[in-house]
Amino acid sequence: MTNILELLKNEKVEWQKLKDILISINTGLNPRKNFVLNDRGRILTSWYITTKDYSQNEKIEFIEGKTAKITEEARKIINQRSKLEKGDLLFSAVGTVGKVALVEIEPDNFDVNESTFILKPNNSIVDSKYLMYYLRGNTFQNILSSNLKGSTLSGIRKGDLECFEIPIPSPETQEKIVEILDKLTNYVTELQSELQSELQLRTKQYTYYRDKLLSEDYLNKITKEMEEDRRLRVEKLENICEFKRGKRLVKNELQEEGDFPVYQNSITPLGYYHEKNFDKDTTFIISAGAAGEIVYSDRDFWAADDVYVLLTREVIMSRYLYYCLMSKQYIIQSKVRKTSIPRLSKDDIEKIIIPLPSLSLQNKIVKILDKFQILLADTKGLLPEEIEKRQKQYEYYREKLLTFDIECSSTHIISNVYYNILQEAAGIVGVDIEDKVEWKRISDFCKRQKGINITAKQMKELTTEDGDVKVFAGGNTVAYLYQEIVGRENIVDKPSVIVKSRGTIDFEYFDKIFTHKNEMWSYSISDKNNIKYLYYYMKTNIEYFRSRAISGKLPQISTGVTDNYKIPLPPLHVQQHIVNILDKFDTLVNDIKEGLPKEIEQRQKQYEYWREQLLSFNL
Repeated sequence: MTNILELLKNEKVEWQKLKDILISINTGLNPRKNFVLNDRGRILTSWYITTKDYSQNEKIEFIEGKTAKITEEARKIINQRSKLEKGDLLFSAVGTVGKVALVEIEPDNFDVNESTFILKPNNSIVDSKYLMYYLRGNTFQNILSSNLKGSTLSGIRKGDLECFEIPIPSPETQEKIVEILDKLTNYVTELQSELQSELQLRTKQYTYYRDKLLSEDYLNKITKEMEEDRRLRVEKLENICEFKRGKRLVKNELQEEGDFPVYQNSITPLGYYHEKNFDKDTTFIISAGAAGEIVYSDRDFWAADDVYVLLTREVIMSRYLYYCLMSKQYIIQSKVRKTSIPRLSKDDIEKIIIPLPSLSLQNKIVKILDKFQILLADTKGLLPEEIEKRQKQYEYYREKLLTFDIECSSTHIISNVYYNILQEAAGIVGVDIEDKVEWKRISDFCKRQKGINITAKQMKELTTEDGDVKVFAGGNTVAYLYQEIVGRENIVDKPSVIVKSRGTIDFEYFDKIFTHKNEMWSYSISDKNNIKYLYYYMKTNIEYFRSRAISGKLPQISTGVTDNYKIPLPPLHVQQHIVNILDKFDTLVNDIKEGLPKEIEQRQKQYEYWREQLLSFNL
């Protein structure tokens, strides 16, 4: 592949009017007398796309119930005017002007409205995606904004749009720019996905610990360990709280701003009022509308008549009560009557059982759960912030890569500064970046699989020559059983590393359907990491695992020994390269085992040497 820096040396960039780099500019068609949107009396097979159907990253979205639909006949009528094709650009001409989407698939089941310009690039001059990125850039968008017409509804005229000038480098340069910007786009998208996954994990972690801390078993245990009174009380909600209903306010009594939020039938304040009827540090439940939703208020507030306010007695903290109710929300929600307006009665919730440790322990639990809440809030807060930072980074390089300074002529020589920016951007997104080795615990990238509860006697009795599931035990002991006997839930059908955790500690790679005794475990990988690479690395370091075995009648290791073991993970292709080499060595070793013992010994040493070299990554 030609280096981008070589391509750009002394390259001329020509500025051309938009109309000169397009085959045509067309528009779609509005309904009027031509067709009907969402016609219930007809078979609707096609989508009718408007600006609102562009996603945040300006991709065309087809959403059932949101995107309008038309008949195939209507689509053909529109297409007589639009002549929409794959590779065309959709450009919003009215309202939110300048949104650009690329037609990435054959438009055989959708078309567009009259407020959309269809730009059909001349691909011998300009790449569709290059033009798309340029039109989305701030340089073009700023020029566009200054040329909009209309007072109530802004728009851009076709004649004005056609005259905008576009910088056109060589096709090779356009291609490279598109490659980098595609990577930058994915860079942002991947970050968002990663942060969303992290948020989900944090939420699951929080929910797990919340429910664990509030379970009767845990509270009994911790109470015995930490409190003088080691008994745990449980009480019905009605015995530890006084239920109070609020008072409805009329609409004209509400304010948009004020000291005291007013709660009616939602966890979102209906408005604000100049008085309060309940103090802060109070838990309440919505009884109508968003029935079953639980709220803790840390400020004074006004409760309306669709709110049950729970005034706690001296045996329970209100904040602790809130967390208890949150852990039982699924029970509360199940009692909501699904009418035109969902409702929840006091009788339905006052019998709920609440565990009551001492106030001291309640306070400790609240502090822990509050900390979880803060961590979650921080994650949620950082998520859009971090995405925004990444988005700004993307926009910065997009503008740098699509900005060609000109003086008085329409062409110029690209400067060295531009080369540096291009190289910098490419490095960030990995277009020409060096591969790095990451160190991860096995549990961070592997799924640990349990085995089957089966005895050695049963394995011996049930094994059969035509059994289709291989069952591993310690050492070299195996059996072959039918799937019906093993049970579908106990079968592993992914290539895996089997951990022989007792006796002679060892590992085995297996890529057919199997299971193993439940005293053992195995690992599989669902992501990009190579499971056989993992096997080789663990096999290479087998003495470490054997040194971690607990001595007894039979040496044995725990799951933590393997779960927490760190593995160096180069990129997939490097892993695969190593696996290919080691597989070949393995084949060579096995082939010569039938003869030539001396050669076997030499090959074995050679194999072990290279295995060690290939799997040694200097930190």
